[in-house]
Amino acid sequence: MSKKYAAMLFDYDGTLIDTNQLIIDSWNHMYQKHFGGKLTGDDVKWTFGMILWDAIDEEMKKRGHSGYDLDELVESYREWQRKPDTTPAPPFPGVSEVLFELKKRGVKLGIVTSRAEETCVKGLKKNGIYECFDYLVTAESTDIHKPRPEPALICCKGLGVKPEESLMIGDSVFDLQCGNAAGCDSAFVTWSFATSMEKALKVGSPTYIIDRMDQLLRFA
Repeated sequence: MSKKYAAMLFDYDGTLIDTNQLIIDSWNHMYQKHFGGKLTGDDVKWTFGMILWDAIDEEMKKRGHSGYDLDELVESYREWQRKPDTTPAPPFPGVSEVLFELKKRGVKLGIVTSRAEETCVKGLKKNGIYECFDYLVTAESTDIHKPRPEPALICCKGLGVKPEESLMIGDSVFDLQCGNAAGCDSAFVTWSFATSMEKALKVGSPTYIIDRMDQLLRFA
């Protein structure tokens, strides 16, 4: 019999919402605007799950850039996602249906993301799943981010549950490490491209591997 959880904590990008192309396009917009070059998905997928300031700073240093205004680069990245004509990133298959079913079964649902609250809430509302969530932890919620345990601990406290009653679900080792360090069980989803299965198993040590969203129903 599968373990049942009082709460499930979800990463946003690459777990619930298919933002892979949106993220790559945002990087390209920022990089072309300030440096006149182009970045590919392979260039930046290692940053997926990181806090944006750290990701941009590390990638620019890797590329030999210096003297840039980091806040300005972050703003240019976010500028692309705020454009009215930017196509909203869709949820992955089964996400909406399973979230509503989990909610119906009494599971408390939270978001633990390094994404800014503005675009996180916007994406959840556009995809009709904002009402599913009882608590959101975003980039502004803490100064200490994944893979440290604080974001997951803040979410558990906000939901009124113990970490050991909770399952952290994500597509990157940062998500898994965050959940594990907080005392939650963790689940790695295989439908994104941020992290290989080999790396997830070796570095993230997930409690479960999830290939389809509806597999989470056995834990509710």
